[in-house]
Amino acid sequence: MTFKAQNYFSIIGLVLLALALVGCAVGDPYGSAKNKIPEIKSDMGRIFVYRSRNPFALFHSRIFTLDGKHLADTLASTVFYYDAKPGPHVVDYNNGLSKLNINLSAGGKIYLKYSIVSDGTVKGNTAVEIIDPKIAEADLPGLQLIKPEIRHPDELKKLTGK
Repeated sequence: MTFKAQNYFSIIGLVLLALALVGCAVGDPYGSAKNKIPEIKSDMGRIFVYRSRNPFALFHSRIFTLDGKHLADTLASTVFYYDAKPGPHVVDYNNGLSKLNINLSAGGKIYLKYSIVSDGTVKGNTAVEIIDPKIAEADLPGLQLIKPEIRHPDELKKLTGK
């Protein structure tokens, strides 16, 4: 077998392994867990944070930072929700170099999609965008609903230097 063929099979093997691991995220499938999500309190709003299936970004968690507080990490193929007081909020990403201003209404929902991108500045930067609720609800059923928590403290250390 030539070196090129060996390389090809190695890449295929890694992709298959990554695809298999995508299904191993801790949590329940969103489609079945959606009905267990509690109603939003009238004096709060809800932020859904999700990442689509991307086997190449499987091992790259990102930290969800709201108003300067590091609240949870995001993983490929997962979704979580976080309830916050209504009003303006700031989502920081890319080590605080990028910001997204959001305005959360009482009883309202905002869907944020995290993606890993090559933006011309740095390979592997994060992009965060607000997604239309209908599009987001169509994206979520194949994802795992997880609790908002920091699972990878090393990612947090990169942000805080501590």
